[in-house]
Amino acid sequence: MIANFPPLIDNASAAASSPQAGNLGSGHDLDPPLSRWGVIGGIAGFLIWALTTPSAAPFHAFLHQRGPTQVVCLVAAGMVVAFLISKWRLLQVQQRKLTQLEQGVTSQLVAGDLDAAAQRAEQSASLLGKRLLRLLSVWRSSRSSFQLERAADADSDLYLLAMQNSYSLVKVLLWAIPILGFIGTVIGMSQAVGSFEGVLGNADNVDGLKAGLTKVTSGLGTAFDTTYLALVISVLLAIPINGIERREEQLLSAIDMRVREAIVVLSPMGESAGGGAGAGAAAAGDPVLAPLNLQSSELGALINEAFEQHLPDPSVLVAPAQQYAEQLTEAALAKLDPLTTLVRDSVEGVAEARLSLQEQAQIIRGCMDGAAQDLNASLQQLKPLLRELHSASSLGTVLGEELSGLKASVELRRAIEQLSGQLLQLEQLQREQLQHTRRQRRWPWR
Repeated sequence: MIANFPPLIDNASAAASSPQAGNLGSGHDLDPPLSRWGVIGGIAGFLIWALTTPSAAPFHAFLHQRGPTQVVCLVAAGMVVAFLISKWRLLQVQQRKLTQLEQGVTSQLVAGDLDAAAQRAEQSASLLGKRLLRLLSVWRSSRSSFQLERAADADSDLYLLAMQNSYSLVKVLLWAIPILGFIGTVIGMSQAVGSFEGVLGNADNVDGLKAGLTKVTSGLGTAFDTTYLALVISVLLAIPINGIERREEQLLSAIDMRVREAIVVLSPMGESAGGGAGAGAAAAGDPVLAPLNLQSSELGALINEAFEQHLPDPSVLVAPAQQYAEQLTEAALAKLDPLTTLVRDSVEGVAEARLSLQEQAQIIRGCMDGAAQDLNASLQQLKPLLRELHSASSLGTVLGEELSGLKASVELRRAIEQLSGQLLQLEQLQREQLQHTRRQRRWPWR
């Protein structure tokens, strides 16, 4: 079998001779710009937080009195939502262009009108159009199905890698949101634990004890609410991210399938363009080969005879080939030995880092369990004090009622004393009036 190798052509001259050469760039056609979705999403998340600034607004205490992590979580969630919306719109546009382009370009390729197919692909301004332009450029420069397959595989890998890179920042944000919730939990727990000292120091003061308990409950609210918000946002965003990623994979698979169909149309037999037809034309136009008019069996016999006469015995080539293979294997192993060592060291380093992270996670979990146990113990110690406070508050209520009754009795006594004084004054006036009347009766001349 004679292999059909592509002709050796300079890439610069091939690109210059093909004015419609497809340029795929970095493959970020389906990647929305960060400057757009990052800014818009961040501003949207901050506005949601700002709209709840008034104390009468819903979720004011939940978003404004639970530490700084709430606003950061909302900003990150807004950025992820803006990315998903932008990515979904790009996928919708490319899906519509794919449907419009595949209706006529295949028939043009089958008819052999490559210029019309290239013009239609260029006018579509779609991802499939760019890939078809690149295939047509490679086909015009090489006329080889091997080059077509290699170009199609390279383009497919390029867009697959670009798709994976496009979700890297979004997945980092999605990973950072629950971490922010845990940071808020640590902040709230530290505030609650720090407030216990004030509570225990003001055990004899009722007002101070109430203020300390308020700080403790506020810290616990911060710890729980920050984690709640972060986990809810993470769960709600993880599902659409997975759906958008699967939709993009389906779109890229559909585009890749159309590209493979175009390769089959351009080179249906897997041979270079004009491989069989060009040979027949050359035989028909050559005055030396035309009179032969050989059949396929006769031509095969002649080729086999020429191989037997002019090619050496294969056994002679086995020993040099084996020696060359051994040398090549040794050289490859020598070249790969540093890489193997580096990979082994990297794997060991990753394993050590994983163990270190697991140990740190266990330490943090143990600290959190100890803090929870201390908190439960402190709450158990505070229960008798709370009962005493409740009894003291009940006693204070009774004393207040008795004091109010005493005050009323004192005021009543004062009123009675005033009334008694007025009655005495009235009796004195009556006596004086009676004496005056008697004097007038005895001595009327006075």
